[in-house]
Amino acid sequence: MKSFVYLIQSESDMPYCDLPDEHNDIILLTWKEPSDRNGAIFYPQSTWNEGRNRLLKEALFRNAEYLYYIFLDGDCIVKEDAELARTLNVPLCGNPFRTFEKYLLEWEPAVGYSRYSWQYDEPGSEVNLGYNFDALFNAFHREAISFLLPYYTGFDCESWLYSQHILNHLTALLYNSHRIQFNVITTRNANRRSYTRRKKYWTIPATFLMNAIKSDMKHQLKIQDANSIYPLPGKPEKKAGSYQISESFMESHFNSNHPLIRYRHLKHLFADKQPAKYKTDSKQPRTAVCMSGRCAGLDQTHQSIRECLLNQIGDYDLFVFVPRDANCHLATLLNPTVIQIEDDPPLNEGSLINGINCRLKTGVQPYLQQLYGLKQCNQLRLWHEKERGIRYDHIIRCRPDLMFVKPLDNLSLLDLSYIHVPDFHGFDGINDRFAIGCTDPMNIYMSKLDEFHDYVADWFKYRSDALAVSAEMFTSGQLRNHNIAVRPYPFRFNRARGDRIKNDIPL
Repeated sequence: MKSFVYLIQSESDMPYCDLPDEHNDIILLTWKEPSDRNGAIFYPQSTWNEGRNRLLKEALFRNAEYLYYIFLDGDCIVKEDAELARTLNVPLCGNPFRTFEKYLLEWEPAVGYSRYSWQYDEPGSEVNLGYNFDALFNAFHREAISFLLPYYTGFDCESWLYSQHILNHLTALLYNSHRIQFNVITTRNANRRSYTRRKKYWTIPATFLMNAIKSDMKHQLKIQDANSIYPLPGKPEKKAGSYQISESFMESHFNSNHPLIRYRHLKHLFADKQPAKYKTDSKQPRTAVCMSGRCAGLDQTHQSIRECLLNQIGDYDLFVFVPRDANCHLATLLNPTVIQIEDDPPLNEGSLINGINCRLKTGVQPYLQQLYGLKQCNQLRLWHEKERGIRYDHIIRCRPDLMFVKPLDNLSLLDLSYIHVPDFHGFDGINDRFAIGCTDPMNIYMSKLDEFHDYVADWFKYRSDALAVSAEMFTSGQLRNHNIAVRPYPFRFNRARGDRIKNDIPL
């Protein structure tokens, strides 16, 4: 039985010639170009987290009972710190991977990792604890992976960094003295390339995790300094018992209905956790375009909406729900299949009082009206389906004020097992001005109104100083609660504002 399996994610080939050894296996995944290495996995268009989870699935499928599952990015330079080793009188193997493995066998931590420039480092120490640590080169004990892994993909459309951030908090809570940094092994990136998605609103994943914990254990989180490198009290300890997390412990401390707990489990790796490619039986797929919101500016945008959106999607019906005002008549410029114009009704705000028991970036009533329009527009579509005995394959959510500057790509190019949203102006969530998906996920997207009160209340349940909820944050969070995968896509449009066009397109 081999003790180690290295799970390597690289652009096109296996970059570590000094890694192979009789005591380890190597599984390679490439995402840019296929590798000719025997058994290599090619996973194009995957996120960083999806790639790591695919590697983990392959390793577990082998049922080889490895002691450590070691993740390693393909752009990593791994070295032994000979100077520190001499100071400590520590023998080295002459190969950084063998030295790393020696430390794993000696200390047998729940999680072992190398020294990295920004991580906490106790000068002159052979090992130390930390809090947040880089994902570049991490080893997980087989008893610890059942709860720490797989990597959480619910934030992939926003930031690939958040999954490691959540994992860092979890390891601090569960394995504080057994999450050990080996200081004589150093790592750095060969090329400091940027992750495709790398937002750094650190309080968002930290608050998300806090809401998954129902016991007082949540108060141990470094919530006020969520990206801290400084460890909780304690010292490195060698393994003295099992790292398995019992069902009774889970029930006592974690909310089983929270998406982090409900959807992130090893068993999901073997149940096609990643969405299967969406397929339709329709020879000519039907598309429903749902447009809601005020029509101010539609006199400027209607031609671009027709040319760049409607004329590109083949068989479509347009459903329009707009509030009655001085511009509502402009909705007829697009010849909608079904149109409904009505006065804004006063909507129940429940117990929400902005600035008192919740914090919203917009007023409660204006945002509720926006969500109400979405839901009512979708209801027009549902009624039309029932009356005509049809079903739409694709649903598009669009606002009247969008000035498209690029035609929509053929829908057949999009994997509609994901909801696709614009890749800009996501801010602290995802862009909520435009979205494309298949029917069931988009039904949930269009019904955000039903979940708004509970989402906002839960977000502030344990943190009155939590980041204010924006439309972008709520849209992302609501889809995450349903385990709906989201992908960014380069849809290109600006917005009409009065008599001018506001330039939103990223440079």
